This record gives sequence, C-alpha cells and structure tokens, in this order.
Amino acid sequence: MACSRTMNCCIPTRYCLAFLLMGVVIHLFTLRSNFSIIVVAMVKHSANNEGNSSRENECYDVNITQDVSYSTHENITTDLLALNDKTGVLLQVNRTEHNSQDKFSWDPVTQGRIIGAYSYGNVFSQVMGGFLEARFGGKKVLGLSILLSSVLTLLTPAAAVAGEWWLFVVRVVVGFVQGVVYPSAFGILSKWSLPSERSRLITIVFLGETLGVIVGFSLTARLITQFGWAVTLYITGVTGLVFCCIWCLLAFDSPAVHPRISEAERTYIETNLEKTKTDKQIPWLKLFLSPHLWVLIYIHCTECWGFFLLLTSLPLYMDTILNFNIDANGALSSLPYLTQMASRILSSLIIDTVIKRSDFKKANIRKTCTLALVGVAACLAGVGHVRCDSTAAIAMLCLATVMSGVMIPGFFPCFTELTLAFSGVAFGISNTVANCAGFIVPMVVGILTDENQTIEAWQKVFYIGAAISVSGSVMALLFLRTDPVSWAQYPDEAQDPDEDKLPQPARDKLIPDFYNGEEEGSWPELVYETTV
Repeated sequence: MACSRTMNCCIPTRYCLAFLLMGVVIHLFTLRSNFSIIVVAMVKHSANNEGNSSRENECYDVNITQDVSYSTHENITTDLLALNDKTGVLLQVNRTEHNSQDKFSWDPVTQGRIIGAYSYGNVFSQVMGGFLEARFGGKKVLGLSILLSSVLTLLTPAAAVAGEWWLFVVRVVVGFVQGVVYPSAFGILSKWSLPSERSRLITIVFLGETLGVIVGFSLTARLITQFGWAVTLYITGVTGLVFCCIWCLLAFDSPAVHPRISEAERTYIETNLEKTKTDKQIPWLKLFLSPHLWVLIYIHCTECWGFFLLLTSLPLYMDTILNFNIDANGALSSLPYLTQMASRILSSLIIDTVIKRSDFKKANIRKTCTLALVGVAACLAGVGHVRCDSTAAIAMLCLATVMSGVMIPGFFPCFTELTLAFSGVAFGISNTVANCAGFIVPMVVGILTDENQTIEAWQKVFYIGAAISVSGSVMALLFLRTDPVSWAQYPDEAQDPDEDKLPQPARDKLIPDFYNGEEEGSWPELVYETTV
C-alpha cells in the first residue's frame, strides 16, 4: 500500500493506515448502532400500537401520512393496513418483516437495558486497551477485537432466543472486546500522525463513526425488511471476519516496522514527530492525577452524552413520537450522521490550516472549537419545541450533528498533544468514563418515557442533554490546555507552557529537503509543505 519509488503521486502510507483504522471504527459502530434498529424490529409490537393515548392525540394525525411517504419499500401498495376502531391507531401488519422470526415482549426499560448492554462491557476495557497497545502493539489488539466481536455477533440470534439475559451478556462481551479500539487507534496514530496533519488523520479515522452509523441504521433497516433481524446479524458478523483478514495483512504499528513504506516517508514521519519517552513504563499515577487530563475527560463526557443520545435513542424517538416505520426510521436516523461527516471533513481542513498559517495559540483554537457544544445544546432544546413537525425535528438534529462534527478535529487531538506517546492510555481512561453515557442515556430515556411516550417527556430528555453540552464548553474555556505535560517528554525536552504562543514554523522541525518533491518517490501534492 506504499508508493513505488518511480511514482510521483500516490497516497502516503500514513493515510492508508488511517483509512484502515477508519474501517475498524466502521466495524465497531456498525455492531454498536445497528442494535438500536434491531431491537425495534425484535419486539412484538411497536410502541406506536400500544396504550399511548396521550401521544396518539399529539402526532398521530400529523405524521402518519409522512410515515407512508418516507417509506422506501417498493411494494408499499400491497401493505396491509388495519385501523383499530376504538383507539384510531394505525396497525401496520408486518409489511416487510418476517413473521417466522421470534418476537419479544420487552417494555421500554428492558429495551434500554439491552441497548445499553454494549456500553456496560465497553467501559471496562478502555484502559486495558491502551495498556495492551503499548505492550503488544495495536495491530494484534485490534485484529483480535475484530475477530471476537464478529464471532459473538454470529451468536447473538441464538442468545436472543435463549433469553433476554443471555442476549444482555453477549452484548456486554461484544462491548468489552470492542472497548480496546479507540485507545489502540490513538496509540497507533501517535506513531504515525504529524502535528501539522493530526486533525485530518484523526478525522479520517473518526469518519468511521459516521459511516458505521449509516450502515448500522439505514442498511440494517433495509436488510431487516428484506431478510429479518437474525439474518442481518449473520451478514454483519461474516463481513467482520472478512475485514479481520484485510486488517492483519495490511496494518502495521509504526513506520519503522512497515515493510512497504518508502524510506522518504519513514524519515519524514520520524523526523517530525514530537520527542517522547519510548520505554514501556506507563506513568499510571501521573495520568490519573493529572488535572489537565481530567479536564479533557469531562469535555469528552459532555460530547459523548449528546452522541449517545442520538445513537441509542433516536430510532426510538422516530418510532414512538414521529411515527416512522422501520424503513423510514433507519434512513432518517442515519441522515444526521451524513451532515456530521461533512462537518468533520470541512472543519478538519479549516482547523489544520488555521493552526499552520496563523499566530493564534493552539489552545485558543481548541477552545473555540468546543463552543460547538453550545450549538448542540441549542439544537437539542429546539427539537422538543418543534413538537410534531417531523421535518423541523430532523433538520434540528442534523444541525446538532453539524455542530458536534467540529469536536473531532477541534478537540480530540488534545489527547495526543497533551500526553504524546501515552495518548492511547490517556484516551482509554477518558473513554472509560465517557462511555458510561452509553448505558446511562438509554436508562434515563427509559425511565422518563416508560408508559409516557409524550412530547413533554422527550423534552426533558433533550433539556438534560442540552445542559450537559453547555457545561462542556464552559469547562473548556476555563481550563483546556494543549501543550505536552512534562512527564510525557524527555526530561531535557520539557516545554514551556507558553511555547505554543510562538508562530507555527518556529514550533515545527524543519522538513527534510528530499521530501519536498525534489527526489524520486516523494509526493509533492500530499505532504505537509504543499497540502492545506
């Protein structure tokens, strides 16, 4: 996957590695997000059809025609629609689902517990993932994670038939084995990403979140309507096994061990990385006692609350309040993530350019980016106030994801900038805490909406998310720091906290002359000097 010495323009190996990591994240979020849709398909009756009289008087008449118009099923004219004379509730009699498959009687609290089961396991392996990456390398850790999670996905239908607690346990274990992904990815990126390209490489990797959710929502919904929820899990499990083989063949932990990278690119990367301690001794006590790291952790938690609110509860909101069927539910639940992907790409290019070309302190640039959380809060609060206007609600959710998209290139590089080679462990600690939102959010939603699927109940859900998002921006403006902590550097390389006041050229090392397009095998349009 590296360039030939005779080629003048191709994709640098570090970008190929970023795309492979993006594939790992796609796999992670496909298995994580598709269960929100699958659970909707697994229950015997949607909440749309059960005693929710307060909601029937709110959005039923407004959105039921939209439910039909948004449907993507080709044979909608053959749908069997029955009207219950007593309640006036439209009963859509399994237009595309396979009735032969098992259905389950789960109340909203049970559904929330099953959806959140993934996060219960996920939080316990984050720090372990950073440790394993530092000890054995990210290639082995991520390869094993992909393999085990794919096998467990193949076993999920059998676990569901065995009982809800068996299903809960399997989902917990899937979350546990995938909890190592982000810490390992950050550890690998610390060896591959240059300071001037860090935002865009991290953005490439995190685009896997968006693409994984799109697959997990829209494609999963389509597969469910065609084949049923069990076959959908089999397909995703087999796909994961195939990707595991690709990862093991093409991924490598660092430029030094990559067999196909050019000497020019290897030298370019190794020369321009920050100097950091290379021993295997992880300063656990200093990590846990670092106030600067805990500031990042708190901001990370506030960002994750809004993210998990959309990831785990948006399909339920589409089903119970806006009355969309399973096909439309999947397609529209994935729409906000398309806008988020566009936002991440555009903002990564802008942020890297500003850091490179301007004299602004890097910390101030990062703080400005966290103001996006205020925009997320405003959009979440607005969703509850548009009430039954489904078009406005979807537009507000899309705008919220546009705002949150700035956080990936704008805030997440702080982990690598602050802790350097220990960023895998640092992000593992942060992700352990932040991923608690993955099971807390469905639990809160289940408690607030159990037997109370009303707009007013969901307004409370969105208000809580808005308040938490605003607190993240406040914390960033007051305490965020980006310069490396002294214990992550060589003793004689400790930086002055005010170092990033200097112009960017004064902070970066000089790039070797041979890498500026003057020597065969270089990539003049893709390297730091010529890429914006």
